[in-house]
Amino acid sequence: MTQQNNATMPEADDATEVTHPRVIRADIQGLRAVAVIAVIVNHVIAWPSGGFAGVDVFFVISGFLITGLLLRDHEQHGAISLAGFYARRIRRIVPAALTVIVVTATVGYFLFNRARGLSTIWDGVCSLLFVANWRFTALGTDYFHATDPASPLQHYWSLSVEEQFYLVWPWLVIIVLAIATRLLRSPARARVALAVVMAALVVVSFLYAVQQTASSPAAAYFSTFSRAWELGAGALLAIAAPVLAKLPAGIRFVVGWLGLLALLWSFVQVTDETPFPGPGAALAVGATMLIIAGGIGGRQRSLFVLDNPVSVYLGNLSYSLYLWHFPVLIFVLLLMPEQTPTVTAIILGLTLAISMISFYLVEQPFHHSPLLRRSGSRAARREAWQAWRDRFGAHAILATVALMVVGVIVGLSSFSVLRDHTPMAAPVAAPVVAENPEVQLQADLAAALTATAWPDNLSPSIDDAMSQTSNTNPARRCFDIGDTPNVDDCTWGNRSAPKHMYLVGDSTAMAYAPAFKAMAEASGDQWQITTIGLYGCRFTDVLVQNDGDGVMDACPQRKQDVADRIRADAPQLVVMSNAFALGQSTDRRPLSTGDLVASTLAEAASYNAPGRIVYLAPPPLGAPLGQCYSTVSSPIDCAVNVDAVWNDFESAFEAAAPATGDHAVSSLPFSCVDGQCPAFAGTLPTKYDQVHMTVQYSEHVAPAIRWALIAQGVM
Repeated sequence: MTQQNNATMPEADDATEVTHPRVIRADIQGLRAVAVIAVIVNHVIAWPSGGFAGVDVFFVISGFLITGLLLRDHEQHGAISLAGFYARRIRRIVPAALTVIVVTATVGYFLFNRARGLSTIWDGVCSLLFVANWRFTALGTDYFHATDPASPLQHYWSLSVEEQFYLVWPWLVIIVLAIATRLLRSPARARVALAVVMAALVVVSFLYAVQQTASSPAAAYFSTFSRAWELGAGALLAIAAPVLAKLPAGIRFVVGWLGLLALLWSFVQVTDETPFPGPGAALAVGATMLIIAGGIGGRQRSLFVLDNPVSVYLGNLSYSLYLWHFPVLIFVLLLMPEQTPTVTAIILGLTLAISMISFYLVEQPFHHSPLLRRSGSRAARREAWQAWRDRFGAHAILATVALMVVGVIVGLSSFSVLRDHTPMAAPVAAPVVAENPEVQLQADLAAALTATAWPDNLSPSIDDAMSQTSNTNPARRCFDIGDTPNVDDCTWGNRSAPKHMYLVGDSTAMAYAPAFKAMAEASGDQWQITTIGLYGCRFTDVLVQNDGDGVMDACPQRKQDVADRIRADAPQLVVMSNAFALGQSTDRRPLSTGDLVASTLAEAASYNAPGRIVYLAPPPLGAPLGQCYSTVSSPIDCAVNVDAVWNDFESAFEAAAPATGDHAVSSLPFSCVDGQCPAFAGTLPTKYDQVHMTVQYSEHVAPAIRWALIAQGVM
């Protein structure tokens, strides 16, 4: 999983000095601008490598500003108005966020494939309920969804983290201040007590983040518990503001510039390989704290990178920039997959233009509306609404007209897309009469590579294939997490057949299981075939790290149980199939192709079946169907070249297997033609994701696999 998601931008008019409630801090607005630019550029051109650390900048800013608001409310009124607090959050956050969700889900419904369109709608629902991080955690830790394309609403996870934090934090502030004030009889001491509580929470959350990052990086990235320390760090600054305001100007100058330089360094130093957020986010968090602390005692005009009109304006715009940039990126790349400099300029230009429109027509009018404000009498409420209409009435009219225009454009463009991309029958090769089934498969694959439109006779359709995933695989239970399944429940064909074959490995072996089931059933009384393994678990003697939920716990025992059973059964043939992909050991040490091939051979040697091992290559990686298959794409968009890593693995196995008297079988004859691999062959989709064959295609290639095994002299 790549770390490429922005954080939410706190309220623009909340960027106020704690000791001067109505003074907007230009340096914080500029800090927002730097952070949002880093995140957007990281998403669009993958540079700087740590630009995604802008998420941490916004969390710290948010914790500082929101805690400052709560403390000012308590100091001025002797209490904190939760109704007022949450009303402000709703006015500020919901209107713009809802607009983006509705537009994104609508456009996605018409342009994406069916599965991705429906998934985007669910993403929108979860985002609106502020539980998007839970949804993306579940998908990110689900082995069968880990390679899904990014949702255009994935960046809403951080909005969910913030709002979940603020469901708890104001209540905790109220409780701690009430108890401390009563016991200590001093507002200053009550503030110290709140600082102690917050510091304890920061420490606990940080330690949790470090632990969870090591054990489950995907879950840690989206978790409120592993991110709370970043918001808490900002809260500590707000609590300590009266003390920090007394720092001499010279020290504040040094602290501010030191923080800015450290922040810029973090954007370059942090990479996808950095343990994140614990402890990898610490540099960005600490740098942001220095910048904020340096400006508490007064305006930092010397920090001109942040304190200038352009930076301040972009900081004001940052929430809209955040909301719109990711959907714009996803949709533009869907329509123009080759990201040239021109396409990059279009992405950035559209993001800025749409964000400005949204800022002036949606974000600002609703932010300053009397909605959910306590205005006293009915006359006062009428007067407040009239003043709002006088100021923003034209904005509301323009927003309505703009939404109508967008709706018409989307509707017309969608109709045009559907009309121009109506599926039609693609060229299908005429049947080739040949004993070798690979000949017909090659003809079907070649015909698919010349198709100019998606066939209307695919069965299942690619939409249906993607929705099926592995759940329809007849051997799914034989590769599932948990206790090792009963071998008898995973054996196909006549149980009294004289010959016994095992198919073992990770989920690529599971994808082959329907083919081997078909082979067993077609063999009459000759073969019984057992298909067993564990998805996400490479059958190698070195444990290869996999972040799928529960995989690492089950993998060692599953491999041991399978090896024991193979030694006991002494089958005539053992077929091993694992992913052709690089990986890491459990201590995160990179494993090379040579390491993994040697480790696979070592695992096979433990079966005590020399000369009876076949290393069956998985099909080369396919295209990301969720991304390349849509109403605006053609089959060639989902055709990919054989990847270099696959070639390295295949060459290594072909060289190593004969040395031990064993055999290597390639998957190219039923996957690709001349180095190119299409998404379908004949009337069948070949895969339901980048890695795994559909059940139907696996069954379809059974004769070709049998042919290859016969050619090797092992069947």
